[in-house]
Amino acid sequence: MGVQVPPRPPLHSRVQLLMTDLTRDDIHDDLAPEERRRRQRKMLPKRLLRLLLLLAGIVIVVVVIVLVARSAVSSGQAADYQRYMSSISNMLKQSDSIGGELVKLLTNPETTTRKSLQTDLDQYISTSEQLEAQAKAMDVPKDLVSQDVHQFFVLVMTFRYKGLVDLKPSLMNALEVQEVEVSSVPITRALQYLANSDFLYKEVFAPRATEILKAKNLTGVTVPSTSFLTDTDLASKSRVQEVLSALKSTGNLQAVHGVAVAKVVASPDDKEILAGNTYNLTSSDQLAFLVTVENQGNMSEKDVPVVVTLLPPDSTTPQKKTVSIQELKPKEEKTVTVSGLNPTAYGEAAVLKVEVGPVNDEKFKDNNSLEATVIFTL
Repeated sequence: MGVQVPPRPPLHSRVQLLMTDLTRDDIHDDLAPEERRRRQRKMLPKRLLRLLLLLAGIVIVVVVIVLVARSAVSSGQAADYQRYMSSISNMLKQSDSIGGELVKLLTNPETTTRKSLQTDLDQYISTSEQLEAQAKAMDVPKDLVSQDVHQFFVLVMTFRYKGLVDLKPSLMNALEVQEVEVSSVPITRALQYLANSDFLYKEVFAPRATEILKAKNLTGVTVPSTSFLTDTDLASKSRVQEVLSALKSTGNLQAVHGVAVAKVVASPDDKEILAGNTYNLTSSDQLAFLVTVENQGNMSEKDVPVVVTLLPPDSTTPQKKTVSIQELKPKEEKTVTVSGLNPTAYGEAAVLKVEVGPVNDEKFKDNNSLEATVIFTL
């Protein structure tokens, strides 16, 4: 006859008994000694169990700390990259604005003058220089530096600055000559710097920066876009020649050369000499004429000659002295002193002639000279 095994209590009852045993030492007092020993064998020692619970709590705390730390680092990196991208976005907006204005200036020059063209180009160069300096001085996330990404952004801004620096003299010089093919070469080279700045950004900087953002899972940070030359064909040689021909045909941009006699004063009498009049001048070994010359064109003129001639009556051997003005900018006036002429005989009427220029390609020459009669007295 076998031994009868008492039925096992339900699972939830066993769990409840086990959880109760964790906190009570006398839970088995009402059980038979044999049953109490059987249940105790199935339970972990209370000290070991408490130690395991303590270790489990420590692990949970460490995991939480690590997750919080990682979250903080990720949040900090996101903020750093967002600041960086916002900064370059603002810089690119300024730079792209210059590019848009430049394209408009070159392709729609109807209301542009030479002076405004020079002023605009100077402003573009100044702003681009400042932007390049800002790019070099930026506070940059270290991965963008160690992986040579930010360096390409600096190169983009450098290309834009250099392109504008080279464009100004090339363009202004090209407007002074008739031919187009040769003068278009340096302009094309300068515009290619500007076009290549867009290429470097779109094909090198932007993809590399995007890869780093993806690797760091910074999905909320984006790389800004840019376009300096909105007309991508503008940097081609054939297009530059077309643009240059159009600029040359624009009235306000055509080269105008011309100088004029603005004023003549005889010294030491300090008398202003006007054309067609007669003047009594003191005979003096300090005789000199102060000649003011005006550049009435829109081009700078170099080595402008100023000639003063004194012709005695019935004489074929006039006295002549020449001085030169090194440079005369558009609308500028300069005064030179012409000396070394000897007074003619007392009481004789001599012809004084003052001539300036002419300069290369000067068309209107009626105001290049002045004639008057002078009589030297004691």
